[in-house]
Amino acid sequence: MKIAIKLTLIYATIFIIFTVSLLIFSYWNTERLLLDEQEKSLLRGPDVEGYIKGISGYGKFASLYIASEGKVLQDPFGLGLKDKEGIYKISDLYILLVKRGSYLLGKDITPTILALKRLKYNITILSLISILLSLLLGYILSQRFLSPIRKIIFTTKEIDAKRLGKRIDTPNTNDEIAELVSTINNMLDRVNNAYKIQEQFIADVSHELRSPLTAILGYVRLLNRWGKDDKNVLEEALGCIEDTAEGMERLIDTLLETIRTQESILLERIDLEAFFEERKEYYSKLYPEFQFNIILSSHSKDFYSSKPLLEIIFNIMVENAVKNSLDKKIVELGYLEKKLFIRDYGKGIPLEERERIFERFYRLEGSRQGKGYGLGLSLARKLAGLLNLEIYVESEEGKRSTFYLVSRE
Repeated sequence: MKIAIKLTLIYATIFIIFTVSLLIFSYWNTERLLLDEQEKSLLRGPDVEGYIKGISGYGKFASLYIASEGKVLQDPFGLGLKDKEGIYKISDLYILLVKRGSYLLGKDITPTILALKRLKYNITILSLISILLSLLLGYILSQRFLSPIRKIIFTTKEIDAKRLGKRIDTPNTNDEIAELVSTINNMLDRVNNAYKIQEQFIADVSHELRSPLTAILGYVRLLNRWGKDDKNVLEEALGCIEDTAEGMERLIDTLLETIRTQESILLERIDLEAFFEERKEYYSKLYPEFQFNIILSSHSKDFYSSKPLLEIIFNIMVENAVKNSLDKKIVELGYLEKKLFIRDYGKGIPLEERERIFERFYRLEGSRQGKGYGLGLSLARKLAGLLNLEIYVESEEGKRSTFYLVSRE
């Protein structure tokens, strides 16, 4: 059963009970009042005994029924002998009998009874009309009150994965409906943000897994061609495949961490000299045609950050440097003047594009990134933001580009 029908029945039931109870009480009160007045008129007046003996005047007792001690002394209505008080009907007449001392008096109250019957009829008609009106009003009111909820239902039915940005119009009322709409819209905002994070995560994972998968595939092809018969090549290739697979495992775990809040990222003390030596060894195996140099200032020993996230940032930067290098295949890594940096000697970046390269899916005109999607630098900036680091680039076209990571503090 729909809420509108339930509300209609509840409202109508309450209204009917209240209205009918009020009408019944009004009728009962009116009936008591009128009949009491008729009884009082019989109990007041001249002496009955004097009237019977002819001492008092004909007066108000001339048209009354009078009985006493089992005898009918006067019976203008043909009522006969009665010994109890009450209302009696004779033909179309209604006679009220009341005891007064040793006498039983009666009078015609037909007009009063007819008036009460008309009142009862009118009350019955009014009750039926009230029932119909209560049902109608209850339905109209329920429709009006539920109209905002119907709009909410209609709008939410239109929202799907392709239209997560659609929102419910908030009514200009300060009530529970407005609060419900606000709550639903806030929930949709959270769902939309979570969906976008999921999309970005999938894109970032696909981007970051491409290089290690390419490396693994290259070693497998090397094994298929020469490694089966050459033990040294076999051991080197298997070791590289194992290292790359372990790196992929760490990469996936780290990328999963990036969808959490900044407070959940564990910062630790990093030995920069050891860190860059590890990176150099890794990149030398991954890009054997390139030379990797480490440049550290004399006082750059420790650095507080998240090592897994920092590794991903450097992986992205180095991959970007390798892809955009020309004849001079040298990449420099290091820490100078409180800045982490990655430098390549490639074609450089035009001034007007130095900020846009960090946008998602943006690629330089004539870029040699192959089938890349322009997600690497965007991911690097996002990860750097989680570490409270800022990335910016300095570049000379046709000579070199240097990417810096500096603390925002």
